Amino acid sequence: MESDSWRASPILGVADVRRAAEYWRDVLGFSLDPDDGVFAPDPADARGVYAIVKRAGVWVHFQVRRNPAPRTAPRPTIERDVYLYVDCLHDLHAELVARGARVIQPPTVARYGILEMVVEDPDGHRVAFGAMMPEL
Repeated sequence: MESDSWRASPILGVADVRRAAEYWRDVLGFSLDPDDGVFAPDPADARGVYAIVKRAGVWVHFQVRRNPAPRTAPRPTIERDVYLYVDCLHDLHAELVARGARVIQPPTVARYGILEMVVEDPDGHRVAFGAMMPEL
């Protein structure tokens, strides 16, 4: 039986899973289970190999990337890695600024009519937040 409701959970490769998950918890406002949030099979390496953070029904996964991703040139500002739809972008913008997020594009109405902002995490992942109905 097919469902009309699909959900996606991006998996982002990072060098330090714990650092990434804690940044998304502390700065982007996601939750991270304090006991089981970061899977670290080797007790000597607390950085972990996998984690999941959650906020408002969105789950973002982090998986250890043991080799750095190749970058041959600076990324154009239009490039994004994750796109999340939200209800009240202006409130989220104020919250993330207060938490110290690196906002690389403040709330702006895109040419296709969606109000968007973009933040970049310490691993260089760009997260776009969009509100379908531009707020007044």
